[in-house]
Formats: sequence, structure tokens, C-alpha cells
Amino acid sequence: MPELNREHHRERVRKAYLKNSFDSMSDSNVLELLLFYAIPRKDVKEIAYALINRFGSLEGVFDADIKELIKVDGVGENTAILINLFHNVGIRINKNKNAKIKTLNDSIKSMEFAENELSGLTKEEILVITLDNKLNIISANNVSQGNAGTASVEPYKILESIVKDSASNIILAHNHPGGESKPSLADLNFTIEVINLCRMIHVHVNDHIIVGENGAFSMANDIEYSSYFD
Repeated sequence: MPELNREHHRERVRKAYLKNSFDSMSDSNVLELLLFYAIPRKDVKEIAYALINRFGSLEGVFDADIKELIKVDGVGENTAILINLFHNVGIRINKNKNAKIKTLNDSIKSMEFAENELSGLTKEEILVITLDNKLNIISANNVSQGNAGTASVEPYKILESIVKDSASNIILAHNHPGGESKPSLADLNFTIEVINLCRMIHVHVNDHIIVGENGAFSMANDIEYSSYFD
């Protein structure tokens, strides 16, 4: 009888999804639907609740490390890999969108490019996006990675990217995992330091894009910071 009830419940959740009612499904039902295919012969409702309780939200579950996921009762390695894979597939899809962006000649494109590169990451990363004299993209160089809020970079790492790509212009970009995109005082000081460094070698810093939970922020497009990029 419990097995029959389980199958009825699974069928209800599947039908809800097939009726294009994904937006009205609860986070726990969404997670259950995924778990159906990882754990086919077990009631996964309690596992879904346990995961959300452990990591605080559906986003937290998908951001979680495999080693942390398997600490939840009922979650094996295969299930943890599937959950983690969905997170990384989303990141890959966003990055692949940048293949269509060839030139960064305005702040809208720059923010879109930076969001595609950095949104969804759980660690802070700093990118140096190198450009030629026509503002065509040469490459996006990851020069630092750390825990949330801890990434830092030595100036020579930025110079290495510029020299390697023979860049005439660069755009800085980094993310604030779980935070707002508004620049901090440390972000401003870092930006000024890089601008001064690049002036010495006649390379222009076009922008510093910060990606947070609320989207992307262009310092060059903001009245408070735009004068630094003249």
C-alpha cells in the first residue's frame, strides 16, 4: 500500500510538470521531481525536505558541494552528482552564450558578458577581459579565485594577461556570491590601483563589472564612479 501511494504521488507531481505548471510548483516538489529519476524505488519527499532544510533553499541545494550533499540521509553519490551536475550545466550554458558576443563597446554588452561568465558561481572570481583597439574580445582570463568575498589578485597577474593577449583595453569583472553588486570600498580601491597601473603601460581600463544576486553593476556607467574611467 505505501508503494502504491508513493507511485500516485509521483504521478501527480509528474503530471503537474507536464501541464506546464512548473512556476506554481513548490521548491520541494521541484526537487522531488529530480530525485524521482535518481532514486526510483524510494519515497523522496522527506529527502527533498531534508536537503532544503540543510542548505536553506532550493538554490542552496544546487549550489552545494557533492561532499556536503552526501551527508544528508538518503543521498548517495549518484544522487549528489546529479544535483551538482544541474548546477554546473546551468553555469556552462551561460558561459556558452558568450560565444555570440564578439565586441564589448558598451556597458550593456559588458554586463551581459560578465553575468554569463560569473552568475551562479559560489566562489568569488576575478576576471580580466582583454580587448583589442577596436574593443573586440581577445579572451576572459580568470586571475583569481577564492571563497565568497576573499578573492584577491597581485598586479603582475593582470599584467600577465595584458602582455599575453597584446591587449589595448581591458575590462575587470568579479562576482559577489550571495551578495549585492554594489561596489565596496575595497572594490573601488582595487579599481583605482589597476587603472593607475595600466596607465603606466598605456592600456585603458574601460569598466569594472560586478555581478551579484541582483544582477550586474557597471562602475563606468554609474555617475559616482564614471570619472575614474576617463
